Amino acid sequence: MKIFSAIILSIISFTILFMLLSPGIAGAANQNDINQELQQGGIIHLPAGTYVLTDSIILQSNTILEGEPGTVITIPDNAGWPAWKPLISGNGVQNITIQNLEINANSNGNSETPHGAGYYNCIYMIDCDNVQVYNCTFHDGLGDGLRIKRSKNIEFYNNFVYRLGHDGFFGIESQYIECFNNRITTRTNSGLRIWNSANVRFHDNVIDAQLDAGGGDPGIQIEDSNGTVGNVEIYNNVLNRTWGKGVWLVAYDSGVSNTQEVLIHHNLFYETGQSYNIPSTGGIVNDGFKGTQIYNNVFDGVKNNAFRNQAGGQGTVIKDNVFTSTIQHAAISQTGTGYAIADLAGANLSVTNNSFYNNENGDVYQTSISDADFRDPETHQTSSGWTWTGSTWTCKSVKPMELGSIPLTTTIRLRLMAIIYSILYCKFFVVS
Repeated sequence: MKIFSAIILSIISFTILFMLLSPGIAGAANQNDINQELQQGGIIHLPAGTYVLTDSIILQSNTILEGEPGTVITIPDNAGWPAWKPLISGNGVQNITIQNLEINANSNGNSETPHGAGYYNCIYMIDCDNVQVYNCTFHDGLGDGLRIKRSKNIEFYNNFVYRLGHDGFFGIESQYIECFNNRITTRTNSGLRIWNSANVRFHDNVIDAQLDAGGGDPGIQIEDSNGTVGNVEIYNNVLNRTWGKGVWLVAYDSGVSNTQEVLIHHNLFYETGQSYNIPSTGGIVNDGFKGTQIYNNVFDGVKNNAFRNQAGGQGTVIKDNVFTSTIQHAAISQTGTGYAIADLAGANLSVTNNSFYNNENGDVYQTSISDADFRDPETHQTSSGWTWTGSTWTCKSVKPMELGSIPLTTTIRLRLMAIIYSILYCKFFVVS
């Protein structure tokens, strides 16, 4: 009898394991079923399971698409979809909420398709208003997490993003955007990005990079090609060991005649610019923006330059920051590297009341400073509002956060294995 019970338990346990770990088992509905429910409006709840799409989920107005722990949306290997066909699509709809989903865009299974070329964006929305995307995980994609164009009133928050093929969030020609409380590891391009958009707030995010040649470039990218970027604020973020820039401001075409007046304040730039293959790394790299105000930030251990002005820069104000331990570019010799601030464009920057300490090649290159503090910012209070605790920097307006990597999804599977092991052998152990 005991042997028979053990056999039954084993069969049940391995059945549970197969259902939990095999794609397509628990997700009985397909995209056609989901789309039919979306047509009805209201709340569409996807129970835990893996939903393998053979076509896009099509969003409708006044709907909530939600999952629960264990709800995974993915695509098959060698899916063969055309460019610009996303997993979740929205066109001309409003009042949309997407929450509590894991979107695994299966880049490994579609490796014949290039990164960043419009394939398999997780969510792509055009001409949509009042959009919320939160408590979601986006990973292993060839495109963007949320790509949204010509839309307004957009919130993207409390999301985990890693191993994507372009940007975590990309807002194009859009208005009233807020991205906050996201944990992003870049791959291929940036964490948060806007292009020709206005009224934008990026705050309270933690952004780092996959530390290899595929690790992307900036943590945050603000791009202006038609002169419409304005009222953009970047604050209370932790930018930790980004591959390229921490923040990249880039203007071209009609954007060069605009005065964008971006505000960048109360951010921690820690060892940003790790790349050996991107020339213009650093904390903040400016390529054409004007009127930028940079204040109450910490730049610690940044490679190349904490602020590097390569074009434009007129009207830039840099005040009440900490610039410490800036070092030269990791591999590429270039003009001005290793200085805290380098003004290569000769924009006559206003640099006042900052703390400079232990910057490898000097504090400033081709610009002047006033009212500087040259004492060690780790041992005395500065005007920045930041304090060194002995292991990290703290500031009243920035929540203390660990700078480690995002926990791997394999941790979840290890915990499932622990449950199965305990059922089979009546033993219990903890997987941390």
